[in-house]
Amino acid sequence: MSENDRLTQPVSLIALPYVMGTRTPHPFNFRFGDGTRALFADQQAPKAVRSVFSDVEVTFIEDVDEPGERRMGSRDDGYWVYHGDQMSRILVQNIRLAQVVSEARARGRIPIASIGICSASLGMVAGVGDAEGDIGMIWFDCHGDAQTPETSSNGFFEAMPVATIAGQCWKNYRRRIPGFREIPEERIVSVGLASMFDPDGVPGLERALGELVHKPKIDALGYEKAITEALDLLKSRCNQVYIHIDADVLDTSVLAASSLISNGGLTPEQISFSLDQIADRFEILAVAFSAFDPHEDPRGCDVLVPLVKHAALAAERSRSVIR
Repeated sequence: MSENDRLTQPVSLIALPYVMGTRTPHPFNFRFGDGTRALFADQQAPKAVRSVFSDVEVTFIEDVDEPGERRMGSRDDGYWVYHGDQMSRILVQNIRLAQVVSEARARGRIPIASIGICSASLGMVAGVGDAEGDIGMIWFDCHGDAQTPETSSNGFFEAMPVATIAGQCWKNYRRRIPGFREIPEERIVSVGLASMFDPDGVPGLERALGELVHKPKIDALGYEKAITEALDLLKSRCNQVYIHIDADVLDTSVLAASSLISNGGLTPEQISFSLDQIADRFEILAVAFSAFDPHEDPRGCDVLVPLVKHAALAAERSRSVIR
């Protein structure tokens, strides 16, 4: 594509390479921060997106390792968070991500993010909270990520982002993120969920929320009909969405994105079809890709970079569709 043919809609590629509050990769698993850096390295997704967009900014957020000396408040006002605590780190990282996403949107840019792990979706949702009207969420993931402290047997916070976004847990915590608005279950579509039907899948992650596009529905209707029916239902409830794509939603034959994968995932073609169908029905406020460990499978960038580019194109087109 020539310089004159490239799209003029500005795009912001935003990277948050933190996992469970830290940039330090675990020696054996959860090395998703390395995936964030690999995916948004200049010759990967930025190069691909710049091939079709004339104005592409890349922002790496790597300066929020700890809350810092000011502690986000005082003992008296109830806003005290603690240096060295994982949940405090996750909170301030989400606050910073929300700020960067919101600022990009205020400048008319399309935010496309690479986030280390799924809890950063709280910051993404807060970052689009300035949008007028109801917002929906379309969650592509091998897991439902809808546990709560009451349903979880181990308290793993990364299994709780959908439930948190839906308003089912962590009320005071989530509302500390400026711009955050709950997205109720009736405005959520969860897609993939292969772990629910994998006898060797990670136990305790079966709970999912919203309209489910999973194996029973796909087997009965076929993927294209299953996803379009779910999107049509969501369309009756909102006109704009945030999209979350966990790399583990892809089938293991395509990409073994992490140590938490299950067989029976989606293909890149199914993700691309979904993005096009979403753009036909909704304004896409932002898209985030998460949880890709490049040490698990060297195919990661080859598979994900075209999807990042497709997501940017779908988001751009979604702004011009007459609804």
